[in-house]
Amino acid sequence: MNNQQARGRGRGRGRFSASSNRVTDGDEMMLDNDFSRGRGRGRGQGFKRGSNHFQSRDPPIDKEKLKSNPTYPLMEGFLGRRYDPSTKLLNLSTIAGDEEILKSGMFNTEGAQKKFFPALMIVCDAILETQEAKEAAITSVTLAGNNLQNTHAVYQLCNHFRHIQNLDLSNNAFATMDALKPWKGRFKNVEHLIIDPFPSTNWEEDIVSWFPKLKILNGTQVRPDTAANNTNTPHSTTTSTPATTTNPEQCQQAREDMILYVMRETNLTRDYAVQCLEAGQWNLEQAGALFSQSRDTLPAEAFN
Repeated sequence: MNNQQARGRGRGRGRFSASSNRVTDGDEMMLDNDFSRGRGRGRGQGFKRGSNHFQSRDPPIDKEKLKSNPTYPLMEGFLGRRYDPSTKLLNLSTIAGDEEILKSGMFNTEGAQKKFFPALMIVCDAILETQEAKEAAITSVTLAGNNLQNTHAVYQLCNHFRHIQNLDLSNNAFATMDALKPWKGRFKNVEHLIIDPFPSTNWEEDIVSWFPKLKILNGTQVRPDTAANNTNTPHSTTTSTPATTTNPEQCQQAREDMILYVMRETNLTRDYAVQCLEAGQWNLEQAGALFSQSRDTLPAEAFN
């Protein structure tokens, strides 16, 4: 990795800097509506699969308002301690063991833990304001040792740092491959992955198919360099339609996962999320396009 400190280009040439400030309000920051992008209640952000027009729906961050939040210095300080510019590594391993985070109480409850990571990603966006800045600053992320059972708490990593090349998920508590399924096909540039082996047979082949440019899995080469470079990135329509499975239980579970995903990303009620997916023939790409087109015409009761 490049030993030169990475900096963004143009607007958003931010850098992580350590801070000694801390608070003792527990998960108050994550519950504070001021610590947000200002979308407000109701319309949701649109799902972030497929074309970039889904992602462009996010309004810009109000940095001054964000920095006025009492916990912002704590989050910024955490990032400063965990960022290594010489290797472009963002070390998010064993978060609960960080002394300042421990003192703040932000990991004292399960609810606070689930809200910590999304809030951390917002602070990252405030520091590295453009995709170019993120790509220049960070190529590797480790989430090792966080006792993660699924991707729910850390899902937003694939939206904020989808470009990363190296990902360490070792020493967590993923019981089966299903725990990682929400990230299937989401990290299109990951070349090196570290993860604890799964008990199922052929899990390595499945993992390789989920990461189209993966070359090294747990230290073992799994795809030739030329094959990884020439692999066509799978379109989301090939990975998001549950109708491809012949097992009724798997099909139902896949649809349930899609419903929950749409509800989370759009703030739609369950009924409207189902309607949206049905209209899109249970294809997230098509459903996302439909939601983007009809969002402003939906009634208030369509949203939670």
